[in-house]
Amino acid sequence: MRLRAVPAGLHLTHQSNLDALGLDDRVSTGRLDVGRRRHGDPLLDTCGRLSDAVYDWWDGRPPPLVYRTRTMPEVGRTVAFTQAAAPRVVSARPLRDATALHAYLVLRAGFTVPERWLA
Repeated sequence: MRLRAVPAGLHLTHQSNLDALGLDDRVSTGRLDVGRRRHGDPLLDTCGRLSDAVYDWWDGRPPPLVYRTRTMPEVGRTVAFTQAAAPRVVSARPLRDATALHAYLVLRAGFTVPERWLA
């Protein structure tokens, strides 16, 4: 997907933000520590409090969240859009059909692209 510009939003991309919030890569993968059910997973608690605060701060119309996991290359970003701030897509196609993007991701941005994504 290609967007006209990086959306205005709540940016959680700096290492200091991730550290202050106690977030790790599980925020992206959704892997919660189910062995801690008795006391709850601290990540789930942090994300719940963060989402409630963001929703309340923007009166129920939160902006997109822009974040980066610790293992993602520094230039990479993930955007979680909200209903109140949906993207305007310029173009979208499978990665296997976007050879220039694929080359950039692997050769310049440091991503590893699984072969099954290209099938």
